[in-house]
Amino acid sequence: MKIAYLVAAHNNYLHLQKLINALNNCDCTFYIHIDKKSVIPDIKGERIFFIKNRVNVFWSGFSQVKATLNLMKQAIKGNHDYYAFISGTDYPVKPNAYLVQLLQNGGEYIQINKIGQDPFAPLSRYKYYYFTDYYSRRNKNAWQTKFFLWFQKLLRKCRIKKAVPYNLFTGASWFALSKECINYILNHLELDKNYIKFFKTGFCPDESFFQTIIGNSPFYQQVKGNLTYADWSVDPGPALINENHLPVLKQSNDKFFARKFNDQSQVIIDLIDKELRIDLLLK
Repeated sequence: MKIAYLVAAHNNYLHLQKLINALNNCDCTFYIHIDKKSVIPDIKGERIFFIKNRVNVFWSGFSQVKATLNLMKQAIKGNHDYYAFISGTDYPVKPNAYLVQLLQNGGEYIQINKIGQDPFAPLSRYKYYYFTDYYSRRNKNAWQTKFFLWFQKLLRKCRIKKAVPYNLFTGASWFALSKECINYILNHLELDKNYIKFFKTGFCPDESFFQTIIGNSPFYQQVKGNLTYADWSVDPGPALINENHLPVLKQSNDKFFARKFNDQSQVIIDLIDKELRIDLLLK
């Protein structure tokens, strides 16, 4: 089982090294995208590649999709069996053998909901115009932010919106997809030149872009849900994983990763390694 880890990161490089060390005991390769605004860390290894085609990533913008696509296009050349897209602030919460066995059973591990099923991912995200790659939504005082927020509201007030030519699906960004599914996605984008154009002006398109392709394909019947646990009970989320999450993680039989962690997460990582990443499959 050859696994390609597609990693999106921009900080917390001490933790990124721990993540790589934790996963790097099987036939796997790491393809890492570092936000263009950030410095590439001094992490080296025989199967660790920092992709050169970097993107200036803005939260909720199409730039997040672009970074993922760049990772896919680089990694597909390696002819791996599965491609797991994760954050640099993830960490495995089960033995690596658990993931290998899971993937050997086949299927596509991604969360997919029909549009409207998730109240936090409404149709308005995609039928109205957003320009979030041109400003930072989290910097409310910047003139670019003020202008584009005003402009987006003006377009909506004037009832200017896009036609929605696709049967939309939504879900969390993270996934583990088969080589066949990755090839299908990349081929689909070659055939439908308007697909990227439609999502470029959406809000959080990374939570619909890949889900919509798969949801309208034969691979939809093979979807088994995503493998990443996150706690969204805080605002802004997700919450940092701490000792209080251990009972939940122990009971999350369908999750292999959890997020998020940072460079100060050594105590909880030690507990996870000791209590959750023991080789349960040998018991």
